[in-house]
Amino acid sequence: MAPAPAPDLPLDQDPPFLRPERRTRVRRQRRGWTHRVVLAIQMAAVTLVAFTGAWTGYSKVMASERLKVSKLEVRGARFLSEGEVRELLGPAVGENILALDLAGLKTRLRKSPWVADALVTRTLPDTLRVEIRERVPLALAEVERLYLMDADGALVDIYGPRTAAFDLPIVRGLGRLEPEARRDRAERAGALLADLGDLAQEVSEVTVEETGDLRIVLRGPGEVLRLGPPPYRKRLLTFLGLRKELKARCPQAEYFDLRFAGRIYAKEAPTAPKPAPATVPAVEEAPMDTRETRPVGLDLTRPLPVADGTDTQGR
Repeated sequence: MAPAPAPDLPLDQDPPFLRPERRTRVRRQRRGWTHRVVLAIQMAAVTLVAFTGAWTGYSKVMASERLKVSKLEVRGARFLSEGEVRELLGPAVGENILALDLAGLKTRLRKSPWVADALVTRTLPDTLRVEIRERVPLALAEVERLYLMDADGALVDIYGPRTAAFDLPIVRGLGRLEPEARRDRAERAGALLADLGDLAQEVSEVTVEETGDLRIVLRGPGEVLRLGPPPYRKRLLTFLGLRKELKARCPQAEYFDLRFAGRIYAKEAPTAPKPAPATVPAVEEAPMDTRETRPVGLDLTRPLPVADGTDTQGR
C-alpha cells in the first residue's frame, strides 16, 4: 500500500518537526562609547590625511613658477602705454595666475579716467590678457582749467604738454556750475560734436547757453552759429554749402540762426556810433540814443536756396 503524500506547506514555513519548541530572540549587541570614540578618531584621521594631501597639492600648484604671470598682452590702448597699464594692475604681474582676482583688476583699470571699460582674462600657464576701451576726447572743456572731454561729457585728463597733440574745439559755459548742471551741459556739447563726426574739425568753440541752445564758432572766418536740438550735422552741412553767399549777403552778421527747419536767419551786429567832430558846440546837448532799432535779425530780401531744397529767409 503506497504511503499518503505529504501535505503542501508554504515555502516560508518550516516543517513541524524542524521547528524548535521555543524561539530564541537574537539581541543586537550594543556598542559602547569606546567604539564611538574610536570611530570618530578614525574619521578625523582620514579627513586630516585628505586635507593635508589637498593642501600640499594646492601649495605646490600655487608655488609653481610655471603659473606665475610673466606675460602681459594689452589691446585697445592707444594713449595709455603698457607701462601705465602695468602700474594700474599693481602686483598682478609675477603673481600666481590662478590666484588673481580678475574683477578686482578690472576695477583697478577703470580708476584711470582714460579707461571707459576693460576686460581681463587669463591664459594658462602664465599670460594675462587685458582689453581696454579708451575714452575718445572730442573737445577741450573750459572749467577751472582745460580738460580733455569725451562724448559723454566726462573729463578725461588735464590739457598740458602730454596732451598738447590734441587739436580740439573748446567747450565754454561749464565753469562755476554745480556738478549736475555742468554734466548736463557737457553732455549736450559732447552729443553735438559726436553727431558732427568729421565735421567737428570745422568748429573752433562751443558754448552751451542757459536755455540749452548751442552757440558754435567756426574755424577760419569765425562765423557764429546758433543751434537748437538735433540734427546738427545736416544743418551745418546746409550752412557750409551757402557759406560764401551768406557771408557776402550779410557781412556784418553777428550770428546765423540755424534753429529753424529749412530757414537760416541772420542777426545783424549793432553799428557803432559815429565819433564826435573835432569842434564841439559850446551848448551842451542831450546824448543821442544810438541803440539798434532794427528788428531782431537781418532781413534777407532775396531768398537763398538751401541744401534740402527749401528757402532761406530772414526776419
